[in-house]
Amino acid sequence: MNLLLSSGGNSSLSEEQIIELHMQINNLFKGLKRVLFISYAQKKQKEYTNIIREKWWPLKDVELIGIEEFENPEEAIINSEGIYVGGGNTFLLTKKLQEKNLINSLRNIVMNGVPYMGVSAGTNIACPTMMTTNDMPVVMPKTFQTLGLINFQINAHYHEGNIWCKEGERFKMHRGETRAKRISEFHQFNDLPVLGLYEGSIIRWKDESGQLLIGDASIFIPNKVPKKIVIGTIIDKNLNVL
Repeated sequence: MNLLLSSGGNSSLSEEQIIELHMQINNLFKGLKRVLFISYAQKKQKEYTNIIREKWWPLKDVELIGIEEFENPEEAIINSEGIYVGGGNTFLLTKKLQEKNLINSLRNIVMNGVPYMGVSAGTNIACPTMMTTNDMPVVMPKTFQTLGLINFQINAHYHEGNIWCKEGERFKMHRGETRAKRISEFHQFNDLPVLGLYEGSIIRWKDESGQLLIGDASIFIPNKVPKKIVIGTIIDKNLNVL
């Protein structure tokens, strides 16, 4: 497999990090003529594809074409050279893929070598389930099971500690659950390890291992102390550091 998984939040990246991101996208899709953009995480799919194509797609010699432009989306996936699944609402994305019976086709082509890029919701569905998303359940899929391209869960847009809100000139701590607390709740009922992928962070995954290329991440394994990792760290399918 050949995956590029992004937490999203690319607008928070530095100029140097954006150059690195564009280089990694180029490396992933190098030599291709077309990449299929799956826009189902947003309600207005055509508008979403246009925004991504015009503002965020860095490859001038590779055409980005939205899945909504095809009469037969399953055929579009089966015949695709590369896949890019955009961000938005993971519940909506999963529901659409299930309704259109696309989960198996998408999984099969990626498992057989078609390069896959996921951003935020698109990264969430690369996991065994979508159960570590931060999104609201605006719609309900048939099941929380997703592609299972990797053996662990990802919590995109992860951040450490509490959120501090500015009120006038003062900062006040928000008392809601931290991301770490929510992941610990997941682990009360599930054994899958979780990678907390910080805002703007990306990981390149090839077959049985991956490398953190931008930003930071935290590893959560049941009954173990969380471990923060930095750029360049290589991990295996069980989130062991190599």
